[in-house]
Formats: sequence, structure tokens, C-alpha cells
Amino acid sequence: MRSAKILLRTVLSLAMSGLFVWLSLRHTDVRAVARAMAAADATRIAAYLGVLLIIHLVRTVRWGLLLKPLGDVSFKRLNSASAVGFMLLMLLPLRLGEFARPLLIARPPAGGGQPLRRSGALASIVVERIVDGIAIGILGIVCLRMLGNSASGRYVEFARSASVLVAAGFLGLCAALLLAVFFRDRAVRLVDRIARPISPRLSARVTDGLDTFIGAVHLGSGWRLLFFFGLTVVYWSLTAWALGILAAGFGFTRLTPLMLAVILTIQVVGVMVPAGPGMVGTMQFFTQAGLSLFDPDGFSARGAAYANTVWLLNFCEQLALGLTFLLAGHVSLKGLFGSVPQVEEDAPAPMAP
Repeated sequence: MRSAKILLRTVLSLAMSGLFVWLSLRHTDVRAVARAMAAADATRIAAYLGVLLIIHLVRTVRWGLLLKPLGDVSFKRLNSASAVGFMLLMLLPLRLGEFARPLLIARPPAGGGQPLRRSGALASIVVERIVDGIAIGILGIVCLRMLGNSASGRYVEFARSASVLVAAGFLGLCAALLLAVFFRDRAVRLVDRIARPISPRLSARVTDGLDTFIGAVHLGSGWRLLFFFGLTVVYWSLTAWALGILAAGFGFTRLTPLMLAVILTIQVVGVMVPAGPGMVGTMQFFTQAGLSLFDPDGFSARGAAYANTVWLLNFCEQLALGLTFLLAGHVSLKGLFGSVPQVEEDAPAPMAP
């Protein structure tokens, strides 16, 4: 039964990727796309890869701030889990790799030491994703409003609607999480009342898990929180800037920072769609959709070459980082998604000041 579910999910993810690959390339000559990719400015490609490495370090340090209340985590351990976790996010279908980072960081360090609570590590990913979702949604709304009629084409309304929906959706999740934290007992009782008529056993498991998760949400001090939000601004600013660096290598030289922010917004919204390994198809198509708002060549061979190069460089950079830490023996994938020993959630865990 489990094998059948995995097979079905894999087939659906590949079908989703295939659909978006077709949408991305349906009006282009694939050979022309390959020629445009081969002719891209090598200096720009190298610069883009360099910025991707900086982005990796920024988001790793930012994640470390969310983990700080759970205990001390060395940068080596944090960087290893981050690199391998994001590699698995690229390799596994339907974004299943999202679970890799919390599972990896919660394991006891190779040289001995205190493991982290898996519930706390998972909570850090949830908080991170909620903040990023709100940031991207608001970024899209503000930039599209400031650009006015500078954005045109068939995907303008999609961009506006998607930005509003993403911002509203993640703000709703943020509000729900805050209410659950401040009214923990009531939230658990409410879920119990909903789930118990379906199955008392299921209700017990769900409420225990929810109670543990809510208790693990801890952002730490005000200064740490401000630093986290500051790094969030740096992270997304660098990501948009990197898109502009590479775009110029394909002849897209008239993209302003506001335009790049909108392209980034559409790209990020697009890769939220569960698809095949490596986000193949979704990243290319939605990068082109964002580009087409400001340049008629968004879905030309040149636009497809740019989008495919963005995807290829992100995929290769994350794969190389993850494999580096795996081959160095800093991380093991053995039993990661199987029978991973559960950290005793009731045991006291060290909490940083």
C-alpha cells in the first residue's frame, strides 16, 4: 500500500513537471534555447554562482537564529544540515525534502553532544516558511503597485492575485500560529473535539503532536528576532539582485530592481506548486512568466534559455554543496526518513538565553 502511494505521488509529480516544461518550451525551438544557453556570458554565470553561495550562507545563519533557543548548534553542524537539506529539497518530488533539514539538525552531532528536539527543529522551518511567504506576498503587492502600467501581458492579473493570495494565506497561518501559542490549551482542546468523533486514537496522536509542536515554537530575544528579519531582507534582496546579474548575460538589461522583485515573486509562488524533483518545469515556467511582464521575449528562446540557466545553476550549486558535506562524512542519510530515533520530547532540553 505504501509503495503504491509513493509510486502514485511520483507519477503525479513527474506529470506536473512535464506539463510546465511543455508550457515553458511550447513556442520555442529547443535547439535555439540550447544555443542561447551556450552563448551566455560566462562572467555573469560565475557571478551568479558566487552570489548563490552568499545566499546559502545568509539563509543558513538566519535558520541558526531560529534554532538558538533549542540549544547551541555549531556552524559546521548547521551548515551541513542546511546544505544537505536543501539538496534533498531539490532532489525529492512534491517538496518532500522540506522535512530533511529538521530531521538532520535534530540528530546527535557526529562527535557527540546534545541532540535537538525534532519538534523544535520542525517549528523553526514552519516559522521560516511563514515569514518568507508573507515577505514574498507583500513584496509582490507593493512592487506591482509601484510599477503601475509598466507591467503588462497575460500574466499580470495572475501576478497580482497570486501576491495577494500568498500574503493573505501566510498572514492567516501566522495569526493561527500566534493564537495557538498564546492559547495553547484551548487550541489543543479544539482539535481534540474535532478529531475525537472521527477516531479517539487519531485524536490522541494529533493532539499530542500539536501540543508538542506549539510548545516548541520559540523565537528568542527581541534583538535576535530583529536580526532574523534583517537577514530575511538581505536574503531576498540578494536573490532578486542575482536574477538581474544573470538576466543581463542573456540581453535582458532593462530590468529595474522593482521588476526583478516581481519576477522573483512569481518564481517563488510558482515553485510552491508540488512538482517533480529539482522543481523542474515550475521554476522555468514561472521565471519566464514573471519576465514576460516586462519583456516580450519572456517566452522566446532567449527567455527560455535564461529561465533554464537559472534552474540549472541553482540545481547544480545545491547538489554540489550537499554532496560535498555528504562525501566529507559530515552528514549521513541513513535512516533519515525511516526509523529515525525520536528525541524524547518530555526530557528537558537546553534553552539558550
